[in-house]
Amino acid sequence: MIVLGLGSNVGDRLHHLRRALEHIKHIPELSVECVSPVYISDALLPENSPASWDTPYLNLALRCETKLSPYELLDHTKKIEKKIGQRSSQHWGPRAVDIDLLAWDDLIQYDRKLHVPHEQLHARPFAFWPLADVAPQWVYPLPGPLHNKTAAEIVAQWGSRFTGEAPLHCKQIQHRIDTPQLVGIINVTPDSFSDGGKFLDPSAALSQCYSLIDDGADILDIGAESTRPHAASVDPNIEWQRLEPILTELLEKKSRFTVSPRISIDTRHPEIAKKALALGVDWINDVSGLDHSLMRELAANHACDVVFMHHLGIPVNKNNILPLNKIPTDIVYNWAEQRLHELEKAGIARERLIFDVGIGYGKTPAQSLELIKNINVFNRLGVRLLVGHSRKSFLSQFTDKPAVERDIETVVLSFHLAQQKVAYLRLHNVDIHARASKVAARLKF
Repeated sequence: MIVLGLGSNVGDRLHHLRRALEHIKHIPELSVECVSPVYISDALLPENSPASWDTPYLNLALRCETKLSPYELLDHTKKIEKKIGQRSSQHWGPRAVDIDLLAWDDLIQYDRKLHVPHEQLHARPFAFWPLADVAPQWVYPLPGPLHNKTAAEIVAQWGSRFTGEAPLHCKQIQHRIDTPQLVGIINVTPDSFSDGGKFLDPSAALSQCYSLIDDGADILDIGAESTRPHAASVDPNIEWQRLEPILTELLEKKSRFTVSPRISIDTRHPEIAKKALALGVDWINDVSGLDHSLMRELAANHACDVVFMHHLGIPVNKNNILPLNKIPTDIVYNWAEQRLHELEKAGIARERLIFDVGIGYGKTPAQSLELIKNINVFNRLGVRLLVGHSRKSFLSQFTDKPAVERDIETVVLSFHLAQQKVAYLRLHNVDIHARASKVAARLKF
């Protein structure tokens, strides 16, 4: 049993850690058995270090099995560190990613290249807590008062993982790097199907944004026009009046958040997307699938990620649905394949594109469920997938609860989608999904 520790305190730390995990999974003769939750802690700094070094770390651990020697594995991890970002040449300096060998069964080895286990491991909750999550029965091999104690016994000295009262204010956060990224929904509208009017006031919308960030949202998707059945189109000037104060404050404060989310603008209007991109948003989420040529041109001229969705008309018309005598997966797949070709021809690189199958948009409840059941088919498109199934009316097949009370049904479907390599889940209730994903991940080992 081998445990690797991963840490990052530069730039988009979760992104760096996700990249490191993918590279590690491709190391020959190594398998990743489980991944710990993510912890945040103050930087461990030497005296008189530059103020720029004092940025919090995100840390986690991987339990692995391998036929490689410790030195062979070390060579692989050092190459991965260089691919992701050159670390500071100074000891304890900032780094995009740091990969350490925390434990190797009961091996004790100290030489010029290896220190296993680290002499100060027992005093570093940012490393030992993740280790205990993935290898609770690992026995501490070094002589002294902790000799022959398990990892689970040793970390008990720090109490709760969630209070931040441990050394270096270390605590577990909601995010994971081995599950779909969570897209928090903010509807700045009077008429959205689940929460219409609730966040129309900018202060209420911003408060919801901050709550979603704390709950573990990786992306905030902010829209100001409802596309539910019978929804009235919104004048772009009104749409921007609703969005501008929220986007401006969020983007001004973005770097101050403990874990900074990416900001997505949910719009089908090129003039709104253009203004939002000028402010600095990271995504365009276009429910019209980039039908508008100006939206395609805008996306081609920016580096943002772009979500394009299958639909049969915006707003939704319940009488306009996919043919009932055809396989919905085939129809939507063929549409996506053709649209991908068109978008690439327009100059939008495939690696920037994210496909949304459009649950409820021109589909019966049974067709929407069929798309979710067969979502793995869409991985063949070679782009990331996003699914927006949260609280939608197709769930009335299973419950007569109102939309705001359909989170249980949503979570069950999210668990299935996570197993099918869906990259993003678009959700109203991020907290319940972040918490559920931790339990589901633990059940894998």
